[in-house]
Amino acid sequence: MKFNYKHFSCDAEVYTKDQDLIVRFFDSAKEQKEDEIINLVFVDPGYGYLCVKYKGDAALISGFLDENIFVSDDLVDAAIEFIEELSPQVKHCYAPYHISRFKQTRFNEYNGEY
Repeated sequence: MKFNYKHFSCDAEVYTKDQDLIVRFFDSAKEQKEDEIINLVFVDPGYGYLCVKYKGDAALISGFLDENIFVSDDLVDAAIEFIEELSPQVKHCYAPYHISRFKQTRFNEYNGEY
């Protein structure tokens, strides 16, 4: 599945549980194939996640998006609209949202070498 907004496009995967769903935004070209998973693997975390969680007659939309990729409020709004299209019942209920744009500063990793 693809997420598209103006001149930006990335891959998207959807994970569901009951009515709730999570969308992961990423570049599939940066992901290893199974036969490439050997020592010194660098796992790309992707561009972020958005989540819709239903609570009775309401829903909550939350998530984290990489500010180096989701550079404008318009792009974040397009990602919210994208997840609303995947979960159309969210348009018919109260659904506040809080989306954090993050800047990666450091990471922990285990890559098979140590």
